[in-house]
Amino acid sequence: MIHPFSRRIEEALEIPDGLLTGDVHLDMAGNRRVIVEGCCDVLQYDEDVIRLRTRSGELRFRGSELCMGSLNKEGALISGRLLSVEFLD
Repeated sequence: MIHPFSRRIEEALEIPDGLLTGDVHLDMAGNRRVIVEGCCDVLQYDEDVIRLRTRSGELRFRGSELCMGSLNKEGALISGRLLSVEFLD
């Protein structure tokens, strides 16, 4: 459950929704790069598919020439030619 107080703080500070509550946050630069905040584990890593486990489910990135430039406790950087991003349960 999302705490209403956290939502009010996010709104007051004008920061992205979910940043304080641990939700997944994506920052995309066109179809070439995405920064994923809130990921926990890599489930699949291929040139055409990257799957990440997050606190709120699974993310699947499809495309070509996909690579993960970094993965740490803050998030992951995925680059390549992104064709789709899917949120899975």
